[in-house]
Amino acid sequence: MKQVAVRVSVLIFFLITVAAAQDVASFEKRTTVKTLPNGLTVVILERPEAPVFSFFTHVDAGSVQDPMGKTGLAHMFEHMAFKGTDKIGTTDYPAEKEALTKVEVAYAAYIAERDKRIGRDDNKLKELEKSWKDSIADAQKYVKPNEFGEIVEREGGEGMNANTSDDETNYFYSFPSNRLELWAYLESERFLHPVMREFYKERDVVIEERRMRTDSNPVGRLVEQFVNASFQAHPYHRPTVGWMSDLNSFSATDAQNFFDQYYIPSNMVIAISGDIKAADAMPIIEK
Repeated sequence: MKQVAVRVSVLIFFLITVAAAQDVASFEKRTTVKTLPNGLTVVILERPEAPVFSFFTHVDAGSVQDPMGKTGLAHMFEHMAFKGTDKIGTTDYPAEKEALTKVEVAYAAYIAERDKRIGRDDNKLKELEKSWKDSIADAQKYVKPNEFGEIVEREGGEGMNANTSDDETNYFYSFPSNRLELWAYLESERFLHPVMREFYKERDVVIEERRMRTDSNPVGRLVEQFVNASFQAHPYHRPTVGWMSDLNSFSATDAQNFFDQYYIPSNMVIAISGDIKAADAMPIIEK
């Protein structure tokens, strides 16, 4: 009986091994990996089980890449990636662009006065702060809030989200299979033509996020202090959400500079899995 049991076990192990090998072979056969001329790597896995597909865009940039004194910038741009483009999220982009430029000029003047070590004029500071906030209100007139997300939801998208960690930022959601071309358009637009609209409004959201998760949370403070002590000589000591002093200082211009430096095709990988064929999808992605 023992010999029979051993033989059965060996047979089961063999069958499992063969089945696993077949699965791996099938997986490899259905997987296409291609690096485009611009450096972008695309991975496509054909899975026709249901008429949907999901994607995962990986950007090789996280809090480690945050400039000194501007921690939280990678996470901040993650938020900006949902704000739309020069075509999505605006009623009049040329006018909005001009208004956003005025916001940055006003903010730079406000910060310059606020951070003076000697000779700060409090009355002038109040005037500059008002001018900056008035500029924000003027730029807001051209915004169509949440239009990017509304398009995704209206066209059947599910699970739209993103995350930032020490070494990476990732974006993902799912779409019906017949929305592949729309997906390619939306994703290319937001990573080719992002607009830093509602930046300071969103920065306030991140500041509140930090207050809730860290500053007002004993466990959050403990973890942050532990990581900071553990990685004093390594960029991992920087909190992904950013130090409060940095969050109150960096600008939309800083976010744009971060994007220009790290959101380049050779620093990104897109993985797509679902009811799509690589032969049909790759020409759309390569446009």
